[in-house]
Amino acid sequence: MNVTALRTAECHIWWADPQNHHLDDMVGVLDPTELRRAAGYRREEDRQRFVTAAWLLRTAAGAQLDMAPERVPIERRCMSCDKPHGRPYVLTDDGLHASISHSAHRVAVALTTAGEVGVDVEQVPTAPVSELVGCALSKGEQDLLKTLPERHQQAGFARMWVCKEAVLKATGHGLRISPHRVEVSGPREEPALLSWPLDIPPRRVHLRTIYPGDGYAGVVAVIGDVPIRVSEWDASDLRSTAPLLMAA
Repeated sequence: MNVTALRTAECHIWWADPQNHHLDDMVGVLDPTELRRAAGYRREEDRQRFVTAAWLLRTAAGAQLDMAPERVPIERRCMSCDKPHGRPYVLTDDGLHASISHSAHRVAVALTTAGEVGVDVEQVPTAPVSELVGCALSKGEQDLLKTLPERHQQAGFARMWVCKEAVLKATGHGLRISPHRVEVSGPREEPALLSWPLDIPPRRVHLRTIYPGDGYAGVVAVIGDVPIRVSEWDASDLRSTAPLLMAA
């Protein structure tokens, strides 16, 4: 498979399973800040997910920018503090926007030049979601969830939750904005932002379903003036792909 360069209204989603990648094969492209963060994780599985995500972002972005992964200038900024976490920024003049998400055995990286981007993937809960629902969904969203058979409510909740996470990651706010204040479409509908407390009109936030595999839910959100096309790729495609020059 040949990996194609991004075009203006496209978004690429890259997938990796941390179990399929060895730390020793990935840490060589991380910068000192990323290495310090990786060393700070107490649980090995959390370290593996973080390193896989950092490697995948650098490798996929490097392929688009015609640049070695370790040379891709990436900075993570938090809106609330000066610590090097939060959304990643690719510090080049190519207009490349990026977002990262990971849950259990799935790591996702979104890349686009169409606008600010947020991606979210979540493992579908196996336990009842009644407590989560009260903390995360508005009254109207809770009513929509109740229309599903009980056996489908975990997946329905995950579907609405990834919509909320994705749009708030696209702005960089994350959960500093209460999810109760973000209204999204129901689990039986195509993903859409209905209302939120920001000045950006919801119609400018384009959501698309992505496909992490069975037992997961995923959505990508891009803020822009035109609808986006999404294509999904596996990390294995990067290992044999030469760097690609950014397409207009």
